[in-house]
Amino acid sequence: MSQLSLFAGPDLIEEPQIFSFKEYASKSKGFRSTGIEQRARLRKENQSCPCCSRVTVEPVELEDSQYGRNGAKIAGTGTIVGFSCNACGHEWPV
Repeated sequence: MSQLSLFAGPDLIEEPQIFSFKEYASKSKGFRSTGIEQRARLRKENQSCPCCSRVTVEPVELEDSQYGRNGAKIAGTGTIVGFSCNACGHEWPV
């Protein structure tokens, strides 16, 4: 088991407190990956068209993507608002 010890100085405490890294990692894990997980679920649930059942579906995104240092859009950072089928042209919201 990994342990992280913090030293606050000889005058402040007599013994160093030992914190569990496993407890800290489980608390901070949830808020970072929810956007990615939600996006993956949406793409999986809408991978085929409800009208023609083909898999030529692309997500429709808002223009709120993040930009990299070179000024180009970072793929997969836009908000998905719906899906569009390239075969039959059917569109549906999320």
